[in-house]
Amino acid sequence: MATRRTFLGTAAVWWSEALIAAHQHTAAPSQQSLYKFQFFQPKELATLRLLAALIVPADERSGGAPAARVEQYIDYVVSHGAEGLKDTWRKGLVTYAGKTEAQAESQLRDAAKGEFSPRSDAQRFFVLIKGAVVESFYTSQEGINKELGYQGMGFVVNFEGCTHASHSTPEWYKPLIDKEPV
Repeated sequence: MATRRTFLGTAAVWWSEALIAAHQHTAAPSQQSLYKFQFFQPKELATLRLLAALIVPADERSGGAPAARVEQYIDYVVSHGAEGLKDTWRKGLVTYAGKTEAQAESQLRDAAKGEFSPRSDAQRFFVLIKGAVVESFYTSQEGINKELGYQGMGFVVNFEGCTHASHSTPEWYKPLIDKEPV
């Protein structure tokens, strides 16, 4: 029987290997493309979509995991991963197959209780799927722009500084570098 530490280490290696392989073989599919699933079967996709929507639900800021289409990213990464990673996903998803939303949520809550020291396969799978869904969501346009409000790299032409008197530059301060060369 594998220890928690062994499992987490192995899962991290699998996920890293899959990410590296995915980037080396071909460019990731864009959201505009009609992505063709390479690994997950239709019933597994339905289960994955349900679980992802429970992990990152839609709210007033964004459409959550469904709008970000996290299942596409996860499929892409897992399809390029090691066989052990693929087996872990298949075995994990089958335990949630055919569940109602309420049943799946209850099962996720139970598995989440061991998130920081997983001892069962269900708890270890929860760590894996939560990590994959969160990574997928927060690297998507839906997660970065809508949820986090990130607008991209920018610069300020004229920084006025803080206007509070307590934050002003002391009169005695002299910069180490002169603005104009001598």
